[in-house]
Amino acid sequence: MAILDTAAHLTLPKVLLIEDNPVDARFVSGLLQAQSPQLECRHVSSLAEALPLLEAETFDAVLLDLNLEDSTGYETFAAVHRAAAAAASILVLSGSDDEELAIRTVREGAQDYLVKGSFDGGLLLRSLRYAVERKHSEEALRKSEATVRAVFEGSLDGIVIMEDHGICLEANSAAVAMFCCAREELVGRNILEFFGKDFSAEWMRLRVSGSGRGQFWVLCPAGANRLLDCSFKTNILSGQHLAVLRDITDQHNLEEQLRQSQKMEAVGRLAGGVAHDFNNILGVISGHAELMQLQAIAPEQRSKAAKILAATDKASSLTRQLLAFGRRQVVTPELIDLRDVLGELNTMISSLMGAETQVVLRARDPLGLVRADQSQLEQVILNLTTNAREAMPHGGTMTIALENHTTGSDDAELPQGEYVRLSISDTGCGIPAELVPQIFEPFFTTKKTGSGLGLSTVYGIVKQSGGFVTLQSAPGQGATFKVYLPRVLDEVPRPVRGEEAAPAHFDGSETILVVDDEDELRDAVAEYLEGRGYNVFRAKNGQEAVLLAEKWQRKISLLISDVIMPKMSGRMLVDYMRKSRPETAVLVISGYADDETLRRGLIKTASFLQKPFTLQMLGAKVRELLDERKVGR
Repeated sequence: MAILDTAAHLTLPKVLLIEDNPVDARFVSGLLQAQSPQLECRHVSSLAEALPLLEAETFDAVLLDLNLEDSTGYETFAAVHRAAAAAASILVLSGSDDEELAIRTVREGAQDYLVKGSFDGGLLLRSLRYAVERKHSEEALRKSEATVRAVFEGSLDGIVIMEDHGICLEANSAAVAMFCCAREELVGRNILEFFGKDFSAEWMRLRVSGSGRGQFWVLCPAGANRLLDCSFKTNILSGQHLAVLRDITDQHNLEEQLRQSQKMEAVGRLAGGVAHDFNNILGVISGHAELMQLQAIAPEQRSKAAKILAATDKASSLTRQLLAFGRRQVVTPELIDLRDVLGELNTMISSLMGAETQVVLRARDPLGLVRADQSQLEQVILNLTTNAREAMPHGGTMTIALENHTTGSDDAELPQGEYVRLSISDTGCGIPAELVPQIFEPFFTTKKTGSGLGLSTVYGIVKQSGGFVTLQSAPGQGATFKVYLPRVLDEVPRPVRGEEAAPAHFDGSETILVVDDEDELRDAVAEYLEGRGYNVFRAKNGQEAVLLAEKWQRKISLLISDVIMPKMSGRMLVDYMRKSRPETAVLVISGYADDETLRRGLIKTASFLQKPFTLQMLGAKVRELLDERKVGR
């Protein structure tokens, strides 16, 4: 391209002269050579010669006569302008009677025009220089505008330019997507219509302050509202204002999920602590009630003891819900066919729903197996069916469906994998959309008398089992809860759980060390075991148990220890006994323990009892552990 040298003289390597008059052509060429001997000037006399030359070579400037042998007038300029494109500046050589036409060519893209016979060599060279400079400036401006437009359209942030009253003057593609409409619907429309009522006041405040930032919800027609982080700058041009928008909906949702997780974790820790103390109390009550039942002679006494035990069993169900919600429950996962679980609960569910509600069961065959704790899954099903019944106070239809489900990488709700899906649907009143995100929160309820623990317990159990739970609902259209549990492949299911016959007796003569800081519970356990023939030592903490073990020189067959105790914890006591008396079996009991305890290697699942437990359960577990030691020797 032509440039100015250090001496401020123009160097034009290549100029194309298109002129059919030989006299005029020699005159113009001579003027140029006289002014700039290094200038290269090519001459053609027709449009047919010029166009291939412009396409094949690059020229810095074109001197163009509009009236040629094979083309005249504006068509000549238009053809040369298309062929020269952005490469060359065009200087029109016009006759005196064609000045109006020459002016038109300047409006359409020529850099200047000269009237033949009215210029000398100096004026011609200066005109060429100015034409090239203007061409360069126009090209730089065009590139700058193209760059700005590319940045404007390519920005991932939405960019909106509006006037004083909020009318959109321009918007990029990202902004159009955020407002969920076509560009034609957005430009020319008041931007305030897309935001909530609080935006109008905020807009006036920003107008006055000149700049600012805020977060506002965009009300999309389809209902999928978006949260936008908006940065404003007023009067970027006279009466025009700039808004830069960033969609932070996903970030907002993740933050809400984090807050929800933290809230549930905090309540879970609280639930675990409460359950620990409550289970100890229930253990004392149930232990002594069971002793009364075993020792009672009169049927009335046994009946009263049985009522106490039934009450403690109901109370322990509440603590199990708290522990399951807080994920603080020790579970016994096993391979389960959910059809078997539903089969065992079928009668209970039908009774629960009542005569006015129709229960429909649908199970695909074959159905995959899941690894979970059966009692927990029963709790999930009963909580969800109870929720469905309460949503249909005047009756309706509840559908329970079981099927295999495969998710791909494009599924936004679930990780890719194989699942067994349990769906429980009702035809009840449904749940408003704004309440759906809160439905699994602890103590949140839409019922007048609800505790708010039912669905949060479902959430905790499903998460503890490695699964996911979702809700689809709308007012007047019922609700569908879907529980996804990872499907286990190539496994043989364990036999369906049924009524197991109680052992004929749990008697023995071995020496057992019972350690618990709850005096009443410790005494009840010791009294029961002594009644079965065992030699029992009692200790209220780990330190006392160590002193007893050191004084007793003979064999201690079994250690029964609580986990959380003052002075010396159950963990430290178990470690001591394993080192000093490796022949001693260990049974850990606790009202507050979680799978983390097991993962750290304190106990095996087979040698753990969750408080509250019955003395019959304890007797069976004690006998099982002692017999295992005998067989293992």
